[in-house]
Amino acid sequence: MNVIGTYKGIENYKKPNRYNKKKKKNNKKKIKFTGGFSILVLITIISLIVMSGIFVKDTINISDESIIYYINETDKLSKDKLQLSWQEVAAIDLALNNGKEKLNNQDEIKKISESFFKYDKDKKISGIKTLKSVVNELGLKSKERKKAEEYLVKIKNNYLNRDLIKDENKMNFISDVSEEAKKSYKEYNILPSVTIAQAILESGWGESALSSEHNNLFGIKADDRWNGKKVNMETKENHEDVIQGYFRAYQNYEESIKDHGKFLSENNRYRDKGIFDKKTYEGQTQALEDAGYATAKNEEGELVYADLLKNVIKNNNLMLYDTEVQR
Repeated sequence: MNVIGTYKGIENYKKPNRYNKKKKKNNKKKIKFTGGFSILVLITIISLIVMSGIFVKDTINISDESIIYYINETDKLSKDKLQLSWQEVAAIDLALNNGKEKLNNQDEIKKISESFFKYDKDKKISGIKTLKSVVNELGLKSKERKKAEEYLVKIKNNYLNRDLIKDENKMNFISDVSEEAKKSYKEYNILPSVTIAQAILESGWGESALSSEHNNLFGIKADDRWNGKKVNMETKENHEDVIQGYFRAYQNYEESIKDHGKFLSENNRYRDKGIFDKKTYEGQTQALEDAGYATAKNEEGELVYADLLKNVIKNNNLMLYDTEVQR
């Protein structure tokens, strides 16, 4: 069955859903009971928070300049290896410097970063160590080890995209696609950060008509090889070019993400550009551009797809999912 519509990708946003609040009945006995129960629950929650030592006021806000520094340094040291977590490196660095942000300690960052790599008996990198393991191997004092673990919690919500943590819809979208993206990595070796970033960029955070109505997160077209449901929509390419075409339609996001991994693995042009051999998001995003996944260009006519994806990944800390699956 073919459906006709308009696909505007990231330009097409929906207004957030509004939830109608039901009016509460005026039942004094019920209010008295639920009020007392609510107080008990509130006291329990506060107690748990106190015991865990987690407070909003304990959150550390790192400057954008420092976040960019940590991301760039860890990415540089991750190249052709595995994707390190800038937050784990930053947590140890902050612990060693009494919480002070330094932007000129590349040697120290290099030492910390390289300590995260696991090596097999042939001295080849085989995985990524945990922060707890690294702080012990680096010989940090007991107080510094504890501080490093605390800093990792306190800097968790630091994003270059400062508004992300306050945007429930976007946080939920990342949550909705991240688990399936991690599964796709295990089957097809596409890093979760790349899958999530493509979903964000191609679907406008899941709000384009193609994604919200037909669950196609990646703008994958329905060519002769596709036997499933398809939809006929308009799409924009190269800023001004409007093209009418058929796109694949899915039952849910899970199907879309699975098909995305399968689509890349079955197309030799992606394999020829080495996407499945790349271990970091910088390598895989560039391979996608080189293979012609998208033809997005800037006003000077230069291809920009890889840069767009990298920006989405960096701004929203999506590379942290890569570290998780590569441990």
